[in-house]
Amino acid sequence: MTSTTGFSRLMKSYGRLTIFMIPIGIAINFVGGQIALLLKLPVYLDSIGTILVGATCGSIPGALVGLVSNLLNSITSPTNLPFALLNIMFGLLAGWLAKRGVFTSWWKTLLSAIPFAIIGGGLGALMTIWIFGGLGGGGGAIIVGALVASGMDINTANFVAQIPMDILDKVPTVMIVYLILLRIPKRLYVKLPLGYIYLNKSAAAAKTPAHV
Repeated sequence: MTSTTGFSRLMKSYGRLTIFMIPIGIAINFVGGQIALLLKLPVYLDSIGTILVGATCGSIPGALVGLVSNLLNSITSPTNLPFALLNIMFGLLAGWLAKRGVFTSWWKTLLSAIPFAIIGGGLGALMTIWIFGGLGGGGGAIIVGALVASGMDINTANFVAQIPMDILDKVPTVMIVYLILLRIPKRLYVKLPLGYIYLNKSAAAAKTPAHV
């Protein structure tokens, strides 16, 4: 009960707009993922909402969006559950990068695809090896299977397949986030915890509380 109350107080400290942004971020993740599936795109597009909320509201709200998104997806696809860790880390990283002004320029945003891809592809490959013996689901499994069939070690095949696939996914993901950030009205940025960054103000000048 105490921890629940503490978490509730923490979320309230981010403000009402942040609480409103969390389900929006979850919905964006869902829609992006479904579009990629329906169009059979070679990308996931299921972390746009996570990174967007992390970039505007902070690391913890972003991580929460990632966690809930994967929990909901795991209802129909239980193998997605362990990979909630990746989406949580995307949210944490997005908040950290946002505080350093990364999402205020297109080329910095583009470069941010690299650390996101390292988490998604590198850590994702390790998790696939540890949890599923190297044979996970999704389009990556097809490539891994092809590499193994060609004689490559299954562990190496996971890294060779997943890191490039994640770069291919994270480049459009972060650039979509950047384009959304450009469209957010200034009057909303004033109410967002990290909005001061996009208004070229300091945290103190914006009179916002410190957020993780």
